[in-house]
Amino acid sequence: MHKKTTNGFFLVEVLVATAVIGTVLVVLIGAVSNSVAISRLALERTQASYLLEEGAEAMKSIRDNAWTSITGLTMGTTYYLSWSGSIWTTTTTASKIGNFTRTVVCQNVSRDSNNDIVTSGGTNDTGTKKCTITVTWPSYNGTITETLAEYITDSN
Repeated sequence: MHKKTTNGFFLVEVLVATAVIGTVLVVLIGAVSNSVAISRLALERTQASYLLEEGAEAMKSIRDNAWTSITGLTMGTTYYLSWSGSIWTTTTTASKIGNFTRTVVCQNVSRDSNNDIVTSGGTNDTGTKKCTITVTWPSYNGTITETLAEYITDSN
């Protein structure tokens, strides 16, 4: 009679089970990590969107207080928005909102003979400015930038 030996077989089963469980855990941890990163980026983009919209509304508020506050800006210069508690103003002093930096650059607008906005040539429209609001922030894969451009007109 031959006696069957299974002494080493149990050890092989344990090693295979450990390898399978380890592989599954690594895949799950990777998926959870990726999910958290995607959720964080979505939150950051939502916050940036709100900051862009607030920046656009701030520029309209500045315009409503005095059109000369817009026309007095140096066109093409980077400005930051500042809230005093009662009014919005522009400043060249850099500022951050948490991890976000919001800037505003205004430019002159030209119109052609049909009164359409043109990118080159035309006549300067002193009653319209193009303001580009930009929000930047550091993220896990580098700096991210979102922009919003709008035309602001003299409300008078």
